[in-house]
Amino acid sequence: MFIKSIHLDGFKSYQKSTEIEGFSNKFNAITGYNGSGKSNVLDSICFILGINKLDNIRAKSMAELISHGGTKATVQIRFDNEISEFSPFGMQHLKEIVVQRTIIAQASGKGCATNYTLNGHACTNAKIHDFFRSIGLNPEEILGMIEEAAGTKMFDQKKKDAEKTMFVKEAKIKEIDKIFAVSIDPRMEKFREDRKNMVEVTRLTKNRDSALRKLDAFQFFQILEQIKRDREQVEVVKVQVVELEKRILEIGEDLEKKEEEKKQVEENRNNKDLDDELHAELKQKQEVKFAAEGQKAEITDEISRLTKEVDIGNRALVKDRVIIDKEREKLESGRAQGQEAINEFKEQEELGNKYRDELESLARGTVANDQGQHVSIEHEVQECRTKVSTLEASIKTAKNRKERTLQRTKELQREHDNLASRSKSEISSLGSLQTDVNKLSEKINNLHFDQKKYETDSNLISAVQRELDSIEANRKTLTENNFNARFQLNYTEPPVPNFDRRYDILGCIAHMCKLKPGAEPFSMAVEIAVAPLSRGDGVMYPDCGSRKKTYSV
Repeated sequence: MFIKSIHLDGFKSYQKSTEIEGFSNKFNAITGYNGSGKSNVLDSICFILGINKLDNIRAKSMAELISHGGTKATVQIRFDNEISEFSPFGMQHLKEIVVQRTIIAQASGKGCATNYTLNGHACTNAKIHDFFRSIGLNPEEILGMIEEAAGTKMFDQKKKDAEKTMFVKEAKIKEIDKIFAVSIDPRMEKFREDRKNMVEVTRLTKNRDSALRKLDAFQFFQILEQIKRDREQVEVVKVQVVELEKRILEIGEDLEKKEEEKKQVEENRNNKDLDDELHAELKQKQEVKFAAEGQKAEITDEISRLTKEVDIGNRALVKDRVIIDKEREKLESGRAQGQEAINEFKEQEELGNKYRDELESLARGTVANDQGQHVSIEHEVQECRTKVSTLEASIKTAKNRKERTLQRTKELQREHDNLASRSKSEISSLGSLQTDVNKLSEKINNLHFDQKKYETDSNLISAVQRELDSIEANRKTLTENNFNARFQLNYTEPPVPNFDRRYDILGCIAHMCKLKPGAEPFSMAVEIAVAPLSRGDGVMYPDCGSRKKTYSV
């Protein structure tokens, strides 16, 4: 007797119903990709044999054996029973034996219910074990073999070895802690004190450099302010010089006028009547001339003085610029020297910290890895070997990816060529469509469509429709008030081709009938006679196909 097929439904990764067939009566091997469910097939065999240690099938509870989103898991194994010599007692006549185990998650979320069936009949776990023992199969031994085949049993010895290693490592850790407390901790305290002093020295150095920079900046600012004031004074002097030059020109023009007047006076000297007047005026003009010449001399002296002051200011400005340049050079050189000193100090501090860490690591028998973590030398060597293996695998993967990328590039190039040819055809079709659009635009323009008139007509139609709706509402209100809602238009659309209720429904017959003059006393009799019409069942509609005024009820 051997396994013929395995049926899995909702068990672990087999969420859908799956039938596994094709087992041999001699030797079987399950192959497939990682994560394809090979181990789950062995777990299903262990599950139906009644395994109790769920850790061996990588589960913590029965609920974890049910696939995600399900509430039930079923495993069914069909055994070939055609050889009656190895058949269990009382089952020699059966060609196959079916063993099934089902677990169902409880609605309360606490545990799972399990049941066994043998050839469709419910049975207990003990009966299933007796069944397997009757054919010479011990479930415990089979489970052990399957666990060994699945690779879980081999980890027992590794677990024991790991526990021994952990015990030894813990002893070494205690010894290292003792050494650290006795010898390394005092040194670390000294290093911490040195570091504290170094930080204080660094802080004082930074404060000194900052104060020097502030002093240089203040001196530089004072010089700039002095230069600014000198420039303003020079501009004021230049304005005064320009005004004085204008004044000199005006005085020169006055002198020329006076000379002309003098000549005119000399020409008129023979005139005795004007002699006294001219003599007095000449005397007055001479006095004005002398005063103007004196004023001119004063202005000339003032111009000379101001020119000298401008020259002195320019020379002082040049000197100040030279001093500013020198101070700026000193400031830049001092700043560069300070930055170099700070960088050198930081490098020395980092180098000291690095050497200190390496010294401590070597004292503990460890080294620093790429992440700055301290690990043992053996562990670092193993990590390097692992990285080499990983890099080799990455190189192989990169080569494979490169080949796939080249192939994909060729495919994309072909697609690009196809798209290019297709785009050309689409561009040509787009041109034809654009031509059609232009033609349609011309036709639309030839229609002489008036948007304003269209809006006016639309508004008029809307107003008429609103008025019709209002009339219809008033009609319904009057009908309900006067006839107590007895003659409402309730109907079912008839199976008539081209039926349109807007044109084909004329209204309720009770509303459209009129009594002859003088027959009003018989209105009640007419209403009783046409009782169906009073219930709204009578509807008049014309012939929908021809729209003729032929009515039916």
